[in-house]
Amino acid sequence: MFLPLAAGACATLPAGPPLDAQFANIETPSESVHSGVASEDGEQRLTMRLCRYPKLGLAWLWMHARIDGQFYSFVDHIAPSGTDASVVDGEHVRYSDTAGTLVFERNGKVNAPTSATVNGRCMARKSATSAFGKGDQRMEASIAFSPERLYSGLNQGRTEVFGKGRATVTINGKRVEFSGPAQFHEQGQTNPRFTAAFCYMTLWGDGAASTMLITARRREGYLLEGDKATEVRAVTIDPPAGQRALSVTLADGRKLAGLATVRQAYTLPMVGNTWRGHMMNVDLGGRTYRGHVNDYIINGGIPYKG
Repeated sequence: MFLPLAAGACATLPAGPPLDAQFANIETPSESVHSGVASEDGEQRLTMRLCRYPKLGLAWLWMHARIDGQFYSFVDHIAPSGTDASVVDGEHVRYSDTAGTLVFERNGKVNAPTSATVNGRCMARKSATSAFGKGDQRMEASIAFSPERLYSGLNQGRTEVFGKGRATVTINGKRVEFSGPAQFHEQGQTNPRFTAAFCYMTLWGDGAASTMLITARRREGYLLEGDKATEVRAVTIDPPAGQRALSVTLADGRKLAGLATVRQAYTLPMVGNTWRGHMMNVDLGGRTYRGHVNDYIINGGIPYKG
């Protein structure tokens, strides 16, 4: 499943300037918010992301769902959005595009959220090779997120919250509900996005969670156990494949070995390149996680092994 998908995704990239070319290397305020949830067994998945660019009046919308073994995708990088910045420092914040295709709401302060919800509706494609624009599958999706632990500081302006989520996905009138480990994050910045290759790992477990990042200049992250955070001193992972060996060294000296297994691979177009998403089941250091390992392979590639 994995290799043919990647090859097919590359073949579908447009020959001319990409639809989202205006976002390449642009320095402008942006507001990214994401939430994802997996069923306890890791078979059902839902992930949704909104990134507003207020000064451009545009937003990126991503909705991806794996339901009963089928995959549904929706991507829009030129959705009309308001030109006012979201007020993120209050007790309640609402992020949305103009049409309300994708709406995120967070209750509580950004560094102490009490709950969050996501509601989306779109015409999706029944394909793991995401393409811009509408498909022929009517999809409505929602997440109700309950936070349990938070980390702030991996990237400036970024908070990551882990907990439990309840997802509802309706495809062409057929409704599916599931609950399980979940994540919610916000990141505002002015620097350009997606300018360098990276491997991003977000793992959601029972009583523990982790985010790790590999780039040409960074190899770091953290492990949350309860409310205690331990920094990651080193991390390596195999390049994209159906199974990827994972090795982590923590700042307290512990060494964790693990294996990440793909439940769903998918791609989406991004400023003329291909972003590769992987919904994963991960065993690491004796714990079981659900989550994602995402790869953006451009320029000189990703130094997976250091």
